[in-house]
Amino acid sequence: MKIVMYGAGGPVAEAAIAALEAQHTLRLCDIRPPSEPHPSLKGDATGNASRWWPSRPARRDHEFRQVDVTNPDQVRDAAEGMDAIVNLTVVRPDPVMAFRVNLVGAYHVMNAAVAHGIRRVVHTGPEVIIDHYWHDFDITAEAPPRPGTNLYLITKYLGQDVVRSFAEVHGLDVVALYFHVFQPGDAPERMKGASPFLVSWADTGRAFQAAVEAPPMPNAYEPFIITGDLPHGRFGSEKAKRLLGWHPQDRFEGHWRRPAVRQGI
Repeated sequence: MKIVMYGAGGPVAEAAIAALEAQHTLRLCDIRPPSEPHPSLKGDATGNASRWWPSRPARRDHEFRQVDVTNPDQVRDAAEGMDAIVNLTVVRPDPVMAFRVNLVGAYHVMNAAVAHGIRRVVHTGPEVIIDHYWHDFDITAEAPPRPGTNLYLITKYLGQDVVRSFAEVHGLDVVALYFHVFQPGDAPERMKGASPFLVSWADTGRAFQAAVEAPPMPNAYEPFIITGDLPHGRFGSEKAKRLLGWHPQDRFEGHWRRPAVRQGI
């Protein structure tokens, strides 16, 4: 399958590329060329931040196009001849660019899908329900979204609505993957009270592979919570298992279990 990936320079893209590149032809698109590391992959002055990102650098023998997702012509041209689209573009802190990339950029990507007859689109975003359901369990991706006023969440939420509208009006086949916290599957006990919405980088990559390769969805826009099988039972990935065939393999036992201590009598 020929896949165009927008926002291919970030850490989530590294996980997706690692899972997809063996069986699919990738066209990687980003506003920065591969020779310029993505800011989120650089880490801080001590390098501490970057050690939590995917450790395996993606192969660089894929086709690359320098694409600004706010430019409709560049986005449309990059999708020509492709079978599927993966949209990983995001801007978080800038109040102007967040709307231009997360909302208007999503509009351009969906227009490109319609223009080239591409039905399978994999959209990504944060789980915009997490901040308002802290006391609930068995939360699904269909829970009413409540992004609040956070710039990142509200712009991605609006972008999701654009994607949903395009999917329903034009009969597309959109798989929307919702994430919250990423971590290496073999990480030590990094923090006390780890997130109840957590997935490993390897399982993240496998989620993209499943989303691209899955059969047609029941609805034009199908959202999925992508989280590991964690003991809280707060957020569930049962729908992803059932419709995508995705089963998380990393359980992060180190966060929840302590070795038994044998005490003498």
